[in-house]
Amino acid sequence: MEKNVKKRSASHIYFGIDKNTGALQHISQVSSGAKCNCKCALCGEAFEARKGSQRKHHFAHVSNYECMYAGEVAVYMGFAEAIRNQNVIRLPPVTLYFPVWTKPEIIQQGRTMAIEEVSYECKELAYPPMLLITTSGSKLRIILDFGHYYDEDDKAMLAAEAKREGYALMMYHMPKIDDDSFSPEQLGKIITAGDQAYWVFSRLEEQWRDRYRSMAVTPPEHGLGYLCPISIGKYKGKFSARYADCAYCRFNLAEAPGCLCIAAAGIQSKDDFKRSETERKADIEKIRLANEADIQRREAVIEAQRVEREKRIAAMQTHFTPSVKSEKPKDPTPQELENAYLEVKASFNPDSTAWTTDRYGRRWIQCKVCGEIKRDNQMSSYGGSDGVNRGVCSLCSRKGLG
Repeated sequence: MEKNVKKRSASHIYFGIDKNTGALQHISQVSSGAKCNCKCALCGEAFEARKGSQRKHHFAHVSNYECMYAGEVAVYMGFAEAIRNQNVIRLPPVTLYFPVWTKPEIIQQGRTMAIEEVSYECKELAYPPMLLITTSGSKLRIILDFGHYYDEDDKAMLAAEAKREGYALMMYHMPKIDDDSFSPEQLGKIITAGDQAYWVFSRLEEQWRDRYRSMAVTPPEHGLGYLCPISIGKYKGKFSARYADCAYCRFNLAEAPGCLCIAAAGIQSKDDFKRSETERKADIEKIRLANEADIQRREAVIEAQRVEREKRIAAMQTHFTPSVKSEKPKDPTPQELENAYLEVKASFNPDSTAWTTDRYGRRWIQCKVCGEIKRDNQMSSYGGSDGVNRGVCSLCSRKGLG
């Protein structure tokens, strides 16, 4: 674990070891100065208790020895002691999340578990300490995250180690070591409440993740308008799906622009694993038929608008008098064109069933990938299942995003 050490100087130490009894003592439980009769939990050097009126009460090395992580390690020991005293621990919910999901699925609700065993070890230069508990026969490692000390790379490395060593890993959001005094009572409340705890690696989550992926497939011709099990869109006259459709689909387990589809297997939640394939696929069929009906309704609206537009044009042509020479209107200036675009942008409604045009008859579409509102001649595709005012612009399409 030496590779995980991030150096910092010792400061704000709130727990010490009684020299005579070996008991862990909080700064609030001892006399001031050398009368505290305590030593450092990490290096064993003598402490003095500094309990003046100017600074927060804390222990300090008599020799002013730079003992790296002495403050954090002392809180770890206090946390381990609090767990032993509580005999129970509150575990947070276990959730499952894939990249394109809008919200995680709860695999197991939060629960309070009895503690069977607590072990603590801190080798030289081995930060964080190894704090392990056993509950229901399973090993769980606890790490205290003081002031968001760990970044995502750290957590990924610690999770990989937990998976390799065969234990679950849970972190607690904690204040910075110099922002609190971490009393035993406070640590006990953190353990029983559980609202500061979160999973870094859960074996149960991993089992469900593997279970979901075992039912997923990469669709043939993905991104080229393949036949979608739920007919999420329409392309070249057939009900299908493209990159942009899969990027926001709850049946996709992969990170966009990839696709691992579980729609064909009929899996919508963990409860579906208990149901028969026939039942699951019947639900998917209902979704498919509803999507196709919705697409057809939108197409009917677009067609009705087209017919109405042609009628208006025909009516204007009927009332046109050839004997009166009309004066050709002047072409709009660049500034007038820009003002027309700004008017469209200010009132743009992507959910409208009518085309969005400006006063010069130019049609405008919103790219559902980059969000920009652009001319129809700047779009790679538009209309279909997303409505008449949404599509994918040519720039995003060339990047493989739609």
